[in-house]
Amino acid sequence: MAGARVANGKGLMALVVAVLVMCGGRMSSASNLVPAVYVFGDSTVDVGMNGPLPLPYGIDLPQEYLPTGRVSNGYNVADYISKLLGFKMSPPAYMSLTPETRHEILRGFGGVNYASTGCGILNTTRLGECFSMDEQVEFFAATKSKMTDEYNGGGGSIAISTLLSKSLFLISAGGNDLFNYPLNPTLFPILYARLLESYTKHVQTLYDLGARRFGIIDVPPIGCLPVIRALFPTGRCVRVANGLALGFNNLLGERMAQLAADPKRPGMTYSMGSSYNLVTNFTADPEAAGFKNVTSACCGTGRIEWGALCLPGSTLCDDRADYLFWDLVHGTQATAKKGAAIIFSAPVEEGFAKPINFQELVSSTPGFHGVSSS
Repeated sequence: MAGARVANGKGLMALVVAVLVMCGGRMSSASNLVPAVYVFGDSTVDVGMNGPLPLPYGIDLPQEYLPTGRVSNGYNVADYISKLLGFKMSPPAYMSLTPETRHEILRGFGGVNYASTGCGILNTTRLGECFSMDEQVEFFAATKSKMTDEYNGGGGSIAISTLLSKSLFLISAGGNDLFNYPLNPTLFPILYARLLESYTKHVQTLYDLGARRFGIIDVPPIGCLPVIRALFPTGRCVRVANGLALGFNNLLGERMAQLAADPKRPGMTYSMGSSYNLVTNFTADPEAAGFKNVTSACCGTGRIEWGALCLPGSTLCDDRADYLFWDLVHGTQATAKKGAAIIFSAPVEEGFAKPINFQELVSSTPGFHGVSSS
């Protein structure tokens, strides 16, 4: 799957159009493919764990959803994956829950988003104040303990465990861990080993708490982000930075396959969606993907619009749907929508998900074999 490319521009455009048409019905469907979605990771899927952001972040969201904690001009990948599953949007951020919003969540329905902008796979990765993956998993454990206490549908903890086995556990993390690492390939194995050890621990803990269906989103080609491009005179994608991300993604894919095949984890299934291959394809042939600009940020200042994050009063591009990037690091709502649709339902042979796509993941029958009481 590494470096997968659609054969030509027409092929990519046809794929984008086909999956968006195919998924259009799901985005407005009232029936849900899973009872709940639980989201973990970083800014790629955060919907407000760290609190709200000022406009123009969220500028294209409906007014009733503002202010938002999404690091985008609108909906993000967690929102669009959730829409494709039949929900209105991503489940709410854990830190935004109120007594009124907890009722259905504690009955096991809808889910919670624990993802936190600035944090990564490692506890030491903290770009500002954020909640680490360890903390996010602990928050889910606390959620589950209250669900078991308050579930009123009959069956108690066994019913909750069965329900969790049918839910989707969405994880999108790793980019922050790679950003500040030295671009020296001889050092990459050291970081990879630490990341895989930590990632494995998180997945195993979630499994022990009842997770069975894991939707993994890998790290994009970070050398193509505006913040990295701007560091070099040519403004081109930085190959060694992309190599850092690709190496990690390949090893993560191998580790997930090992975890799912281990007889100690019966019933575990997963799909690994490739944001790396998505961005690679979008960047290689912008027109085919429906973009006009894949190098600059829509919002910002400075050379290739990366000089600052998207701050109040920043200059905005005229048509945000034409841009791949919203600010120096994060994609636009249009990118999230196209990417989520492709990961969800594109044929596996196209190289955007393995070993199955997200639609196949949530359509499979999860195996329930009980969970630990941890």
